[in-house]
Amino acid sequence: MPVTPRIETQAQSTLSPRRGLKRIVAVANIPLLAIVIALVSLGLLVVWSATIGSEKYSFSHQLLGVLVGVICMLALWRLDYRRFALLTVPLLIFDVLLVLLPHFPVIGVTVNGASSWVLLFGIQFQPGELAKIVTILLLAALVSKYRGRLDSGSEYLKVVGMLVVLILCIMSQPDMGTGLVFVAIGAAILYAGGANRRWLLITVLVILAGIITAFLVDPLLDQVVGHDVFLKEYQKNRLLVFLNEDLDPTGVSYNLKQAKIAIGSGGLIGKGLSNATQSGLGFLPEAPTDFIFCVLAEEFGFLGSIGLLALYGLLFYAIFRIALRTVDPFGSLVIMGIAGMWAFQILQNIGMTCGLMPITGIPLPFISYGSSFMLANFLALGLILSIWAHGSAKGNRQQLNIRDA
Repeated sequence: MPVTPRIETQAQSTLSPRRGLKRIVAVANIPLLAIVIALVSLGLLVVWSATIGSEKYSFSHQLLGVLVGVICMLALWRLDYRRFALLTVPLLIFDVLLVLLPHFPVIGVTVNGASSWVLLFGIQFQPGELAKIVTILLLAALVSKYRGRLDSGSEYLKVVGMLVVLILCIMSQPDMGTGLVFVAIGAAILYAGGANRRWLLITVLVILAGIITAFLVDPLLDQVVGHDVFLKEYQKNRLLVFLNEDLDPTGVSYNLKQAKIAIGSGGLIGKGLSNATQSGLGFLPEAPTDFIFCVLAEEFGFLGSIGLLALYGLLFYAIFRIALRTVDPFGSLVIMGIAGMWAFQILQNIGMTCGLMPITGIPLPFISYGSSFMLANFLALGLILSIWAHGSAKGNRQQLNIRDA
């Protein structure tokens, strides 16, 4: 009787608990994991320092966010990411539900003027962070169908139309920061997916024109309706202060000036861990979240800031290598969407503290305080590891385990 080779499924041969830690290590991307461990460790140090004596922020809450994030990352890593490519409709419905969830009565919570939070079973979280990951999966699934040649105008408009719907939903909270992240995710996936470059340029110009028009028309609508329509007053001030730092000396301008003082006072090697005076004495607002880079720069100085940027550079190098080795277009586009999300958040967060970008509530990946944000980062990492294990050429070779039946 002939011997028939049997190819075990990935779930059996690669990540099954019965195969133990050795099999997990075989499909792990050790350099990527080492980089993330270094980033998270640095972030925990700085957050611990920034939350000392704080009644608003809890370091144990941040630790819990990391723990939950790691558990979810491991679960997503074990799952074959390719299953999501067939779930475009459920992903779209779930995405819209997430961004509208804060508007639901009873469970919706308003924080700092934005209805971006939900309180369920005593746990407060920000569904918009999870929506970023769902949006990446949705857009990657849609664009991957065109195999790198999205040259149909009608199909391009369908993808952009879905993205616009999601952005409008998130802006209804209003959450301008997350809305801009959605734009960055869409731009990265469409560009990597082979969309016509001229269409992309026109889309960007239309979006910019829409933002300028909304900014100009919003005051008139506010007077007619009797309340803020598109933008809150503090959001308008953030954009205006970017053009003129002295416009709001006791508000947003004060935050920006204190951020610059914190960065500059760190010098070459910094003041040392937990010795930051700007955040420690309460001069720097929202230090553990929006302005965490200022705390890091003040405590670890210029060298510490360069070290953080170097870690981010290594992070992108590691994930781009995975994208290049991925044989599945869907997996490559997922990684490009994650890269676009992280790159925009890094540039925006660090840029706003230096006065190079408008101030928005966009946190710093793996560094800023926030359990919802940390969970989203680990989910993104879980997807990348799943792509490495299931979609890369190396991962496929490691998964193939042929033995006699």
